[in-house]
Amino acid sequence: MTEAVNRQEVMARRFDLVEQIGIIQGRHKLELEPLNEELNLCEKFVHESMVTAGEQQVKFDGIGQCYFTTQDSVTVADMDDVIKTILSFASEPPVIGAFVFQPEEWQEVLDYIFAHGMWGLLNKAVNKTAAKEMIEAKTPVEGVKYEARKVLAWQRGKA
Repeated sequence: MTEAVNRQEVMARRFDLVEQIGIIQGRHKLELEPLNEELNLCEKFVHESMVTAGEQQVKFDGIGQCYFTTQDSVTVADMDDVIKTILSFASEPPVIGAFVFQPEEWQEVLDYIFAHGMWGLLNKAVNKTAAKEMIEAKTPVEGVKYEARKVLAWQRGKA
């Protein structure tokens, strides 16, 4: 015979499990804290020693290697400026089927979006690769903030 599954008991068990998981995660966080601190000290030491020596990569057979790599990010500081820049670079309007998009029609749509704060259907973002290419080509986009930072990447060696 199989027991009937009781939804109330299953829901109660689910909440108990969430509580137990939270308790264990808290214990693990405390247990990992000294290891994470030591890990950060190791990474900081290697990073600073490589900077001091002017090295881009360090490799030890049987241990591994670390090397500097660049992480970059692009964020929108002012979407209004970004859109104005996009419109200023815009070429002839595209033809889709029998309909031709006119720049002034796009401006009406954008004005409506701005006036009513209707950003919910759009992403307020720019493509990182395109923005970076424009910045490198000395045509930065107004309203876009670009940052690059050097970080260490780590790879364990083969024993």
